[in-house]
Amino acid sequence: MGAADVSRIEELISRVPGVKAVKVVGSGGELQEIHVITTSDKSPKQLVRDIETVVLASTGLRLDRKIISIAQVESDVKTQKVVPFQLTSVKVENVDERTVRVKVTIEHGEEEFYGEYTGPRTSRNIPKVVGTAVLNALSDVHDFALSFDDYAEVFLVGKKYIVVHVTKQYNGAEESVIGTAAFDGNLERSIAEAVLDAFRRM
Repeated sequence: MGAADVSRIEELISRVPGVKAVKVVGSGGELQEIHVITTSDKSPKQLVRDIETVVLASTGLRLDRKIISIAQVESDVKTQKVVPFQLTSVKVENVDERTVRVKVTIEHGEEEFYGEYTGPRTSRNIPKVVGTAVLNALSDVHDFALSFDDYAEVFLVGKKYIVVHVTKQYNGAEESVIGTAAFDGNLERSIAEAVLDAFRRM
């Protein structure tokens, strides 16, 4: 495993919410150690699951959790004052036999953001309508060009996760952003949560 691969994995892990610092050690084409410093907001087990999901979805590499070590530190005052964006509602409406409309509401502190999007009512397209509605709700709080591109279902340790790919374009450069969410039985809401997770990583 080369230095570029190690750097790529470090970059992916650094985007996992709660991670403050990460160091990946690799040699001879294999990962040997992954050291992560995180806030105390998440349990180590949950953080390890998030790291496994992000790396697997982005690189296809299945990590051995035995090489992952987690060190937790107390959140500082600044971190505690940061209020995350929270998805509060997802409504899927059938406009007619061919068209679907999705409306979402996102809270951020005392603010609420609303977004909607309408598109063809096909099983493959509805996730894109959901993802685009979430991005539309957030359009006033950033200067990026964002697109929802695709999603995948990933199974880890007997649980199902939704992984989404969002493209961010800013100052002429494009960047792939991955978001994840545990599948809660509702595909549309899980996709919306995963897109919001991707937005938090930007």
